[in-house]
Amino acid sequence: MNRPHHVLIVEDLPDVAQWLRACLQGALAPRRIDHAADLAGARRCLAETGYDLLLLDLGLPDGNGADLIRDFKSARPQAPCIVTTIFDDAEHLFGCLRAGADGYLLKDDTEAEFTRQLTGILDGRPPLSSSIARRLLHQFRSDPRADETPLTPRETDLLTLIAKGLSVKHAARQLNISHHTAAGYLKDIYQKLQVNSRAEAALKAVNLGLVNPS
Repeated sequence: MNRPHHVLIVEDLPDVAQWLRACLQGALAPRRIDHAADLAGARRCLAETGYDLLLLDLGLPDGNGADLIRDFKSARPQAPCIVTTIFDDAEHLFGCLRAGADGYLLKDDTEAEFTRQLTGILDGRPPLSSSIARRLLHQFRSDPRADETPLTPRETDLLTLIAKGLSVKHAARQLNISHHTAAGYLKDIYQKLQVNSRAEAALKAVNLGLVNPS
C-alpha cells in the first residue's frame, strides 16, 4: 500500500470529522489532514493542495458531496476517493461508484471495522463496508434473477480474483493464462456486466456471491 501523505476530510459534523481524523491517524499516520465542512470549502482546499486521499461525506450543507468525485478523480486519477456516509442504499452506492469513487464506507461501523475496511480499500480489496456488502448481497439473492450470470466460467474465475484485489497480471498468472488474454476477458466482463471500473466489478462479484463480503 502507498500510504497517503496529504488527506482531505469533507464532513460537516465536527465530532464525526474528529472521529475520521482519529481513524486516519491510527491506521495511516499521514503527514497532513485537512478538513472542510461543505462543498465550497472542499473545492477551495482541492484547488490549493494536491491531496492523495479524499474522505467524502454525501449530505453536506451546500449540496451533494458526490458532485466532487468526478472533479477530484479527473485532477488526481491515482488518488483514492472514499465515500464515508450513512446512506446504505444501492442508489447512492452505485451513483458514487459510477462517478469514480474508489470505496464506500458506512460511518455507523465500529472504529476497528471502519479502519480495517479503509486500509483494505487502499490495499486493493473490495471497496465496501462489510455491513453494506451483506445488505446488498441479501437484497440481490432475494431477486430471482440472481442466478442469471452472463459470464463464462473463465471470466467468472478472473472476476473473482480481481474482486479479491489481485492485479490483472497476477490474476493471469494464477489462472495460467497470458496477461493479454486476461485483459481481453476483463474487457468482456466489463461489457457484459455493464461496469466501468474495478470497484464496480468487485461489487458485482459480491452480488453474484463470488466473493465473501466479510
